[in-house]
Amino acid sequence: MSTREAVLGRVRNALGTVSDYGLTTKRVVLGTLALAIVVLTVVPLAFMIWTSLWSGFPGQFSAHFTVGNFVAVYLEGFFDVFDLFSNSLVIAVGMTLTGMVFGLTFAWLFVRTNLPTKSTMELVLLSGQAIPGYIYAMMYVTAYGPENGVIETALQDTLGVGLPFDIFSPLGIAFVVGINVVSTFYLLAVPALQDMDPALEEVSRVYGASIPATLRSITLPLIKPAILSGAVVIFLYGLGEFAIVAILGARNGFDVYSTEIWKAINSRFPPANGEAAALACSLLLLTLVLVWYYRRVTRRKEDFMTLTGQGYTPQTWNLGRWRWPLAIGLWVVLVVVWILPVVVMVLSSLAPNWQGTVDLTALTLANYAEAVSNAQLRDAFANSIVVAVGGATLGTILVVGLAYFTERTKARFRGLVDFLSLTPLAVPGVVMGASLLFSFLWIGKIHPVVDLYGTLAIIIVGCVIVFIPVSSRIALGNIVQIHSELEESARIAGASWLRQMREVFMPLFRNTTIVIWFFLAIHIFQLLSIPIMVYTSDTVVVPVQLFDLYMYEPSLEIVAAISTIFIGMTLVLILALRYAGVTFYELGQR
Repeated sequence: MSTREAVLGRVRNALGTVSDYGLTTKRVVLGTLALAIVVLTVVPLAFMIWTSLWSGFPGQFSAHFTVGNFVAVYLEGFFDVFDLFSNSLVIAVGMTLTGMVFGLTFAWLFVRTNLPTKSTMELVLLSGQAIPGYIYAMMYVTAYGPENGVIETALQDTLGVGLPFDIFSPLGIAFVVGINVVSTFYLLAVPALQDMDPALEEVSRVYGASIPATLRSITLPLIKPAILSGAVVIFLYGLGEFAIVAILGARNGFDVYSTEIWKAINSRFPPANGEAAALACSLLLLTLVLVWYYRRVTRRKEDFMTLTGQGYTPQTWNLGRWRWPLAIGLWVVLVVVWILPVVVMVLSSLAPNWQGTVDLTALTLANYAEAVSNAQLRDAFANSIVVAVGGATLGTILVVGLAYFTERTKARFRGLVDFLSLTPLAVPGVVMGASLLFSFLWIGKIHPVVDLYGTLAIIIVGCVIVFIPVSSRIALGNIVQIHSELEESARIAGASWLRQMREVFMPLFRNTTIVIWFFLAIHIFQLLSIPIMVYTSDTVVVPVQLFDLYMYEPSLEIVAAISTIFIGMTLVLILALRYAGVTFYELGQR
């Protein structure tokens, strides 16, 4: 008997034993994945609530339970809650509208029309995913800042006028934050547009409906789950936005929930952990309301199922004489909003000492040489790759299982699991990182096997928790479009559940799975909030290295050089996908 046959035999025996106890393979697999989601989301959440109700510091068992933190925050003015709420609302709404308008427009034009150069446009759009928010903020200051910005200076010198907007104003900050998530909304909308049967739009056009009327009456209603998923996720993410607001808002003292919580923990002595946790609880309450609304709107899943067992021929709309004017207009937007800040970043990475002006004769590669030759940076890049690949793989498995568990089963607690998957959005990343650190410090005391502190595993786990809400919305927003009749046919034909998954569901869900993995890999690679709280000298990743360089060794040129390498690595990944025949806007046609 070969080793392979022996292993398969043991697996069959194990499955048989499980069956003897009345447990099916489906229940064991989905139950394990759902339990993992519950544990990952509840443990930090429990720590946050515990801290909000604790009179002492985290881990100080001699203290006692109290509501004093809530009284101080919401009744005694420890924080200016009304201003923080209104400021956070401005950022969240502006971020959602900006991301939705740009992301949905690009997604529809790329997937559903014959827009010229859309392949190159997608490359530019997705490259923005490689730029961390804090780098984006610095690049906008360098490009469009009212004092030393390259564009502001050029307009003043040539035309005598300045820019009509201020990136340090609340609306300016909201716009920059929103631009940073356009590619995220694009990735949320693309699979839904790909999975929509184009025959429905064709019928509308045959009966004389215009393009706007067809969009309003057919396209947008059919992808409503994906739009709602994206809007809810981006809105909640906006409520917890930290990096861009911290950089752009500091100039005028503009604070939101996350920056105030960060200051309460890091800038006050002693740290106001309990008050910060109490403030974060109001975000959790808002999450509950939004999840309830989302599930109420999308509960009639059959209305959105457009991918069935009936085949269809993918078709794109002919834009006719508007093809090139539209393409030129979009390229202008891409240049102003995405390309120019990146160009400024690259120029600053080539400058020996960046002062806001470009001296082509003084450009140098010294910053790149230092970045590449620095042993700490090389180790940081290696650690980041391990964290990104490990986190993306683990996160993809978890959220695909979560989507199947909540939308394809009648399990009693699936609504609770779905709600828990969104709760990390209510906890700002910095608070989540601190909660995770203390959680594993306590868990590590139980047995050395579960002591993850000081390993890359704790960073991977933390990154997966942070992005479970976003990635699960991608999965949930698209799984409702795959009709269950395909799996039911396989079941009637005698296929086991594992075979249904392998030969029916996973091939149909392949597009979304690829998008989720790509999304997680890029965002985990650049995430700062979790690594900054749990890293050690052996587990430094690139975002932490960048943050330390900017905060403690002010070197915008080195930071820009490393960020440029960020973008280069993302471009390599995207080009590798295209070399393998994969482009996001036409995945659904394969």
